[in-house]
Amino acid sequence: MSSATQNDSKSHTPMSTSPTSTDIDNEKVETRSPQTTTPSVPTSEEDYILTRPQGYRWFLVCTSLYLGCLIYGLDTTISADIQAAVIHSFNNPSQLTWLGTGFPLASVCGILPASAFYAVFDLKWMFISSMIVFEAGSALCGAAPKMDALIVGRVIAGLGGTGIYIGILNFFSMTTTNEERGKYMSLIGFVWGIGAILGPVVGGAFSTSAATWRWSFYINLVIAAVCAPIYLIYLTSMKPPSTSDKSTLKKLAGMDWAGFILSTGTLVCFTMVLTFASATWAWNDHRTISIFVVFGVLLALTVMQQHFFILTTREARMMPPGRVTRNRSEVLLCIQTAVTVTNIQVPLYYIPLYFQFVHSDSSMMAAVRLLPFVLVMIASNMSAGFLLPKVGYYWVMYLVTGVFMTVGGSLMYTIRLDSNPRKVYGYSILLGFGSGLTFQAAYSIAGVKASLKNWSGKDIQSAVSLQNISQVGGTLLSLLISGQVFQSYAFENLKRVLDGNNLRFSKAEIRSTVTGTQSLVFEGLPDVVKVEAVEAIMDAMKKGLYLEHCGRGFVA
Repeated sequence: MSSATQNDSKSHTPMSTSPTSTDIDNEKVETRSPQTTTPSVPTSEEDYILTRPQGYRWFLVCTSLYLGCLIYGLDTTISADIQAAVIHSFNNPSQLTWLGTGFPLASVCGILPASAFYAVFDLKWMFISSMIVFEAGSALCGAAPKMDALIVGRVIAGLGGTGIYIGILNFFSMTTTNEERGKYMSLIGFVWGIGAILGPVVGGAFSTSAATWRWSFYINLVIAAVCAPIYLIYLTSMKPPSTSDKSTLKKLAGMDWAGFILSTGTLVCFTMVLTFASATWAWNDHRTISIFVVFGVLLALTVMQQHFFILTTREARMMPPGRVTRNRSEVLLCIQTAVTVTNIQVPLYYIPLYFQFVHSDSSMMAAVRLLPFVLVMIASNMSAGFLLPKVGYYWVMYLVTGVFMTVGGSLMYTIRLDSNPRKVYGYSILLGFGSGLTFQAAYSIAGVKASLKNWSGKDIQSAVSLQNISQVGGTLLSLLISGQVFQSYAFENLKRVLDGNNLRFSKAEIRSTVTGTQSLVFEGLPDVVKVEAVEAIMDAMKKGLYLEHCGRGFVA
């Protein structure tokens, strides 16, 4: 995929190994291809023929890459169960939100720059550089002397993590046939899911042990050290032929730095508004309004800069070309990917929260209760990777996804304080099965459909990168919006209950209780008041689930 030609408009001749039957208008993708070890992507005479590692070398490379994906998934959720320990170490709850949002914010900001770097630099060394950045951030998190350093470390790790993820996607897109690709891509989702479920468990285990929460981040260094020799020795060097004759300075000078800076500023302002508004500042506070204004200005400048190619060129601009962003199938796949990841991330955070508040579970036990949801989601994702090449009509999988997500999510909304935990497990299984079917499917479908249209290698990379933007951006957006809704309603509801019973607590104490960093408000409450307080928080959780309903409405 990163072996793009220098001119997107240049004609391309399909390989003789192209699929034997396609019907794009009817949404059929026939993924049968001859058994070959070269990627079945249209190439020109200037493109290189990639020879992937063979035998045990291929096994070692795949294993080490999937381990890289594992630690990326691990870091996505590892902060969920170390918050109390971090607050105990630094006593700074006002910055706690950034501990969770810093990582996905940096990840989504880094997608387009990372894709651009992979398009012009050697994939092997770009991947290794991304791993170094990720590990540097993890090391800073583990050794952080104060909260500011921990947040900076999370941001650095997020930037490196998105480079790792895109590198893995590019590698398997380039080294697998259409027939194989679904299986390898689904394994990415499988391994990421394992990391996501282990994140809260690993974080909770370390935070309550003698090793402390710092080893939640140091563990990444250990895994990377094991994989490093394989990356250096066996990972194939893949230099894009279109830029192989350019110096490093020329490659860097040709990038859309103005677009990178403007888009990053836009995303940071958007995140700040949804992080601080209501929780730290009032919505009508001058600081909230100022950030909203800056966000609007930066967004307008970003759109203008990309549309008129200001300080960049049509070929080098940050955003994918119009033929990709205006393609019906690619856009619908992006929307579906964002909806699916929303229906994964929101339950991933709020199911444990439900059990902590309603059943007084520990962080570890609440994470364990996620197993039915995540294990079914992972199994469903794996099954989709094997079924997609055989079914051919991918819309069938998306139809099944819509049905299961709608039914499972709607049933989750009926959960009450006195509901049997088995109901939560059963409803989450329905939701996990539906979400897992199409969690990673869009990557394979987007790449195959782009290749069938004889798009250039650069356009195929853009199509896959667009799905990555949708997935990581959907993660950030879903957590920001659902978090803002939950914390705002939970604070107001809980404050109303406490005030109604003539119980006075500070705003900081109430907000800390809502975020789960301490249980001071609940200690010593009469049983009747405690039930009212939990009901107030439950009501806020249901408000946070509205985001899922909006997404499922689109799917339906």
